[in-house]
Amino acid sequence: MSIFGETLRNSWLLAVGDSFELSAPAEAPPGLVAGGTAVLGANAAGSGGASAVLNRNRNRNRNRNRNRNRNRNRNRNRTNVEGGSASYEYGDILLPWREIERLHQLRDYWIDLPIGLPPALSVFHAQTLELFDKQVLRDTDAHRGRKDEILREAELELSGYLRPLGIENLSGYDHTVALFLMVARLAEEVGMRYKERFNVPRPSAIEPRLRPYIPVPAHASWPSNHSLQSFSIAFVFSRVLPEHPGIVELFRSARRIAENREWAGIHYPADTKAGHDLARMLTPVFEVVLEEQMLRARAEWL
Repeated sequence: MSIFGETLRNSWLLAVGDSFELSAPAEAPPGLVAGGTAVLGANAAGSGGASAVLNRNRNRNRNRNRNRNRNRNRNRNRTNVEGGSASYEYGDILLPWREIERLHQLRDYWIDLPIGLPPALSVFHAQTLELFDKQVLRDTDAHRGRKDEILREAELELSGYLRPLGIENLSGYDHTVALFLMVARLAEEVGMRYKERFNVPRPSAIEPRLRPYIPVPAHASWPSNHSLQSFSIAFVFSRVLPEHPGIVELFRSARRIAENREWAGIHYPADTKAGHDLARMLTPVFEVVLEEQMLRARAEWL
């Protein structure tokens, strides 16, 4: 391996203004923020892809003063609470590229998991009838709150995972936040491989009368990446701290986040189930890839 390659292997790559800087792993920033809330962003198609926020930070920093960014990076481990919500102050991780590399080294363990084939198109078409029911109920007062959730979760923000654990408005859990971000990014990496392989059309392509509540992502439908990411976060954290009393509520929140994509009209129930099943089977792989980050997250709770 070249000296440059070895340097990258042992460093974090940070976005600073218009350029990049290397930072030692011990100083690595634990996560990303937007508007005072830890967020995973979506791409323009509304896919909920974690990679979008991890990559867009260079553009976000482009109009900031370079020295200000340097000062912020020096203080990136400081966490405070402002206005009742956690405000994280640290540098911007572009991508957990070491973990992505490790994930692909273990490709043979996840590329052909036995989650079964997607249902026939006739089954998907039948499931659009359920989406029509949700479309009608979505506009009733009883489910108006779900519409707000759909819009908020289009960018996979983390409150739905932090709240069940009782840390949404607390500082001191930077490594837990970082773990959730990394899990979501790795899950997205796997999910896109399965989507590309089976190329299942979106519900609105099969039934044009559906009215999706948010923009329809350009990529395939099955499995649901939101379901895969949400349940992956829940499964991984249940391995980090199985004794936490909020685990059950964390899984309930993960399911609601996943099912909200059905209520949005962009996923079938079969997509949600496939995401759940894939997340369960991927958990042992994530435990290998994210072992160090999981141990750091656990230490925050002990």
